[in-house]
Amino acid sequence: MIFKKTNCAVCQLPTDSSPVYSSSIDETSFSTEVFSARRIPDRKHYAWVRCKTCGLLRSDPIAETNLAELYQKSTFDYSTEIEGLKSTYFRIVKKLERKFPFRGTLLEVGGGNGFFLEEVVDNSFAQVVGIEPSTSAVNAARADIKPHMIIGMMEPGMVPNNNFDLVCMFHVLDHLEDPLNVIRTCIDAIKPDGYFLVAVHNEKSWSAKLLGEKSPIVDIEHTYLYSRESARKLFAKAGLVEISSGSYWNNYSLSYIVHLIPFPTEIKSKILTSNFGKILSTIRITVPLGNMWVAGKKIETA
Repeated sequence: MIFKKTNCAVCQLPTDSSPVYSSSIDETSFSTEVFSARRIPDRKHYAWVRCKTCGLLRSDPIAETNLAELYQKSTFDYSTEIEGLKSTYFRIVKKLERKFPFRGTLLEVGGGNGFFLEEVVDNSFAQVVGIEPSTSAVNAARADIKPHMIIGMMEPGMVPNNNFDLVCMFHVLDHLEDPLNVIRTCIDAIKPDGYFLVAVHNEKSWSAKLLGEKSPIVDIEHTYLYSRESARKLFAKAGLVEISSGSYWNNYSLSYIVHLIPFPTEIKSKILTSNFGKILSTIRITVPLGNMWVAGKKIETA
């Protein structure tokens, strides 16, 4: 396995950094199962360092892998949580809408099977497009949503420039090896005065601080982990203005909460596949798990 050094996404340089966690990867760490959304956390991760200049937390070094191929072949395994995710993500959009009333065009990058686009369409947005690398996920999209989805990773020229009122990513930003350029590509797709919105883990949340290296967000899939401060710096570096952020609560089944708790995988698997696990899957709660949203506005440039 060949490894490569990473740059700080904000500073755009290797930068002086402080070690935070040592690597725990092994030969089993690179598979389509590992890179499938919302798998049971297995505590496999690269070494993590913190930039001494801006404070951004990043994996360093990382393996030279074909992420596009891994995500294309990844599986769609979280259908039981879709209804909760729909309502959670749409509440974030509603918060933004108080500042920026719209019912126009929306692009979601990394949209799974298009479940959020379902919620958007059902709430009268005029046009939606989704970009998703997983073939399995796109094939599972609702019949009226599937024609509006593109299989692939967000790249220049994939969608028209200056076309969308809102471009959003939900738990995608921390997976990207080059988040600044992806954000800039998203900004190109946004109309002047439109918005870019992400939901992402907050590495300075109470849960991340409590669990430390055992937190499920310290994971091989994540190249960067953000705080509200470092995410705002990244958005500003990309050229966004009027940047705002906040925390949000998740709506999950109790079985998914068990899925996240840092028990040994064998114990979690026994619980989740038992009759008790089936009961837990029917009980839903809304809890603050340490996630945040960040939004910024595109301005027209000369």
